[in-house]
Formats: sequence, C-alpha cells, structure tokens
Amino acid sequence: MVGFWRQAKTIATLEWGDGELRLSLPTKGGRMTATFPLTAPPEEQGFEVSRRLRELAQRGVFHAPLCVVLPSSACTYKLLKVSMGNGEAAEGAWKAEALNQLGLSAEEVELAGVEQPDGLFVVACRKGFLHAYLTPILQAGLTVRWVLPSIVGLWAFAAEKVSESWALIELRGNRDGLTTATIAMGRGESLRLVLPIPLNGQEGAEKVLAGEAQRAFALYHRLFGEPVQRLFVVGDGQRWGLSLTPLFQLTGLMGDELPLPADGITVAERMLTSIAEAMCRHLARKSFSLPTFAPLQPEPTLRWRRLEEQLIGAAAALIVVGLVAAILFTSRARHLQTLVSQKQAEVTQLQQTLTQMTKGDYTSKLQGMEQLWRQVNDARNDPLEALYAISKTFPASAWVTEWVFLRDGQVVLRGSALSHGAVADVARALTQATVGNGQPLFTEVQTNFANARTEGEKTVVDFQITGWLRERSVSARRQVWRP
Repeated sequence: MVGFWRQAKTIATLEWGDGELRLSLPTKGGRMTATFPLTAPPEEQGFEVSRRLRELAQRGVFHAPLCVVLPSSACTYKLLKVSMGNGEAAEGAWKAEALNQLGLSAEEVELAGVEQPDGLFVVACRKGFLHAYLTPILQAGLTVRWVLPSIVGLWAFAAEKVSESWALIELRGNRDGLTTATIAMGRGESLRLVLPIPLNGQEGAEKVLAGEAQRAFALYHRLFGEPVQRLFVVGDGQRWGLSLTPLFQLTGLMGDELPLPADGITVAERMLTSIAEAMCRHLARKSFSLPTFAPLQPEPTLRWRRLEEQLIGAAAALIVVGLVAAILFTSRARHLQTLVSQKQAEVTQLQQTLTQMTKGDYTSKLQGMEQLWRQVNDARNDPLEALYAISKTFPASAWVTEWVFLRDGQVVLRGSALSHGAVADVARALTQATVGNGQPLFTEVQTNFANARTEGEKTVVDFQITGWLRERSVSARRQVWRP
C-alpha cells in the first residue's frame, strides 16, 4: 500500500466546468488541491482557464504527467460484442461497428475503447467539445498525457472494493444546484452500462434520481441476466440538499457513500485525487486497462496563423504610431523653425545696431555680439539640429508623444516605451547624443518618471525625461513636468 500511495502522487489531474477550475497536484509532502472560480461568461471561460493555467505553469507547479478529466455527461458509452484485436484493420473494424451502433460519423466523434471480459467497452466524445475543452490547456503550454471521463476514473477507483454486480452514481452540479447524475453499472472491474440522468436543479431530486436508477437497474438485469446488488454514490449531495438515505430506501439496494481519499478540501477535489490514484494503479499493471482519448496536439498551421496575426497587428500598430509621431514632429519642427527665424531677425537687428555704435564702446559691444553670435551658431541651440541628433540615437522600442524646447536650454520629452529597460535606453541615448563636430548635445539628462500602465494584454511605460543644453544653476532649478 505504501508503494502504491507513492506512485499515486506522481500524476496530476485537472478538470474545469460548472464555473470552476479544479486541480489535484503531487507535492513533496503529499498532494495539493485547489479550486479556482471562473467569473467570466461561459463562452469566455476558456480564455480564463488558459490564463490561470499559464500563471500556474510559470510557477512550476506542473511537473508531473497530466491527466485531463472530462465531464461524464459529455460522453456516450457502449459495450460491443467484438474484439479489439491488433493492427489498423482490427481497429478500423471495431470503430466502424461502434459508429454504426451509436449512429454517428467518424468526422463527428473521437473514440476510445478497452477490452473487457464481456466485450469491448467504447467511449465516444464529440470532437467539437473535446477540442474546446482541451484547447485552453494546450494554449497554456501544458502537455496532456491522458484524457478520460470522470465516471470511468471513479469506477476504476472503486472497482477493487467489490466483486459482484454493482452500480456507481456520480452527482454533479454548480452554484445553482444539482444539474446531472451519471450511473455506471458492471461486475467487478468490468464496466458494462453507463447512462446519464439529467436533473437541472429540479426539486425532489431524490425521487427523480431513484426512479431513473430503478429503470437503469431493470435494464441492466434484462441485458446481463443478473441484478445490481450494491450501490455507491459519489458527489457533494449535502451541498445541493440531497439526502442519500431516501435514495437508498427507494432503490431497495444496500447503498453507501463512496469513501474518497483525504487529499482535498471539497468533495470535487477529493474525486480528482481518487482518479489520480486509480490511474496510477492501472499504470502499474502490465497492460493499461482504461479507455482514454488520444490527447490533441497543437496544430502547426494554427500556431503560424496566430503568429502571422500578431505580426500583422504589431506592424499596423507601428505604422499608426509612426504616422502620429511624424505628424507631431512635423508640427513641432514648424514651430521650431519659427523660433529660428525670430533668432535670425534678432541677430540682423543687432548687426545693424553694431554699425551705429561709437568707437568708445565698440570693444565691449563687440565682445557681447561675439558671445551672442557663438550662442546663436551653437548647434545645441538649434532646435532642428537637436531634433535630428535625438532621432538618430532614439531606440525603436520607445516613441515620443510630446516635445518641449524651452528658451533657457531645457528640453522636455514625454513618450511611451515597451518596458522600463527601453526607458533606460532612451536616457542613455540622450546622454550619448552629439551635434556638430561630436559635441555632446546635453550636459545633463534626468528621468523624471516612468510609470507602467496596461492596454488590453500589453504593458506600456509612460515616461518623461529632461535634458539641459547648458549647465543648470543650483540656485535656479528648472521646473519639470509631472504626470
């Protein structure tokens, strides 16, 4: 028993539906179970499941082989009087017989089968449901090893406890009440007949369930020539106000609640743990004897299509950002050109004044004019030169949304970047920007702020950086903008 218990802890089980995602995972000291409520609308819960599983995978919790558990009501079950055999021809024969008796086509359903003493037990599940159920798990990057219905796993867990003909009723529901039940019947480990019982939260579920169970027991007796002698019930009946005592009295069978492992807070979590235990028990045998579906594999064409869509979206976004940036730069360039024209007009006026100065103050005036001329001809004071120098060094992972060129030598840039590292690249690029004959553009560069925000599923960092074209005075600090 000790050796088997250690093996049971090496399989992870997962199921989702009815507004919940449930996990039973092996840990060093035992098992960890968890239930996550799904708050999204039913048609969007797959995205929520994928996001939650991706977060858990990044934490490294999925290190054991994964078994995905399907809702029992999503499958159809049939016992065929044929042999599974070996080879593709034999497999095609029993699958054709199963599809013929189920009245379905191979394009509609996936089949799984296992050979038993009474015949071949077949489980069918619609491909559309199977794809929708497994896709969120595959999108999270998880590798699925086994896929089987819940009732099959629970039957395998309880089968070692009995040898006569017996039945197992699985109860399932949601926050609103009991919605469905599945009854499985067989002898020992051989599963012969599985029938769904829809309840839909109606009152008097005990009587409805007992009546359907009696009809199922009668059908089993007629088909296999022996009565059901014992009944087990598994599920959180107390949660939905279902009393099991009247159910056992109405069916007239020796009934009991199926004992489950202690690993798990809720009954549903303990049911997942029991399925993991049953899987390990069958894996330890020489031949695996449970009907499991082949796990879906991500389609390469689908991956390329998604990558293509992402690249097209990114290219479109870059084009829009580029157009907006071009419009902003063009408008700002026109404004800076106007400032340059004003400066040139001032220089012309000063030159005219210089010609009118007397000889006595000519030297002092000339020195002032030369200083002014050097300032005007300094490339750092030319907004267009500064803009050109910045654009040459600006990284592609960031963009400018606002540019302010103050007359006192202070330049303020506001924009957005894809990460904080990109903001650091912007500050580094501004520090290394040069004009003229390799003259540094800024004497000092300072990052005022870098705030992250979320747009849809992307994170963007808004920033403001200030640069000084001349040494700034300690007594006269520049006024920088704040977000």
